[in-house]
Amino acid sequence: MADLALHTLLLCDYAITAQDGKISAIGVFSQINVTRMPATHGRCFIVAILEATPGPHELTIQVIAPSGRASLQQAPRLTIQVPPTATSANIVAELKGMRFEEIGRHRIEVRAGDAVLGSSPFTVNLMLRQQPGNA
Repeated sequence: MADLALHTLLLCDYAITAQDGKISAIGVFSQINVTRMPATHGRCFIVAILEATPGPHELTIQVIAPSGRASLQQAPRLTIQVPPTATSANIVAELKGMRFEEIGRHRIEVRAGDAVLGSSPFTVNLMLRQQPGNA
């Protein structure tokens, strides 16, 4: 088994981990619609399931814009501790105030050091507001 391998990566409205370790992800999405740019998305959650060797692992989460630039100024750093009898780890991370400077296809990346364990795409769309009476 590799030291770390990403199996699932979701972007959702809300997520919790139950006492028995089960994850509930609510409102899974792959698009964010905005009415102007730049835009700020108030709150969302990232859910990741990793295959992992026992012990501590340092991870970061980053959002990459269509231009390839990192979108999060302070990429969340996570330390997970995988118990000796476990072979996987669940991550539920909250992101607040995610700012977008570009429309188009973005991606969430989970990294261990400089290695990208995996990514999941999502799209930021600019939606023009319709004037009342204009169908």
